[in-house]
Amino acid sequence: MKDCGSYYLLDVQQGSRDWLHMRKGRITMSNMGKVVGHAPYCKLSKEDLGLVLLGKKKEEFSSEATVRMQKGNDYEPLVRDYLAKLIKKPIHETGFAIWKKDGRFGASLDGVIDDDTGIEIKCPAKMYGPIKEYMKKENKDPNDYSHIWASQYDQIVGNAVITGRKKMIFCVYAIEEKEIFHQVINIDYNYWDNFLYPTAVDFYEKYMKNK
Repeated sequence: MKDCGSYYLLDVQQGSRDWLHMRKGRITMSNMGKVVGHAPYCKLSKEDLGLVLLGKKKEEFSSEATVRMQKGNDYEPLVRDYLAKLIKKPIHETGFAIWKKDGRFGASLDGVIDDDTGIEIKCPAKMYGPIKEYMKKENKDPNDYSHIWASQYDQIVGNAVITGRKKMIFCVYAIEEKEIFHQVINIDYNYWDNFLYPTAVDFYEKYMKNK
């Protein structure tokens, strides 16, 4: 375990047995949107979601969803390499981060550029609708994040806060359309302090603690 200032970093590969073990009992940023109620696609009750995060219940996915998720995982390293060439900066793989301030929270970034900037990658079959519309705009506001789904924005912010970063590059590669989007997100720590963190702590106390 490496001490990285605001967090401890475990050198484990995403999806590995050790990575899955470290996630159990923690609120991870890929689940933050579900925890705070920003993931309408999640049909689990809060009680069941708590049990899933504790590793006491398995979240069920359709065979189609499982195939989509696996395909996205397969494309991620390819997209990371392509993005590095696109932005002309090296992107390094990283492991599982545990927040020093509160060890109940963990994060798995899809890559890091430096101490200030991390990476979050999504690889859906088709480009997300709001992002597709944003990409059509001639005069894009670089500080407009309204086209990013709330659950994904929550993950981006959480990943940055836990690892002490100021910026994240959000990259989406649409596999079937062969279309790529990336945007630099300046991290709003107030959003974490005033909403994400207290809401998630309340969830932990009600649905995970002593379960």
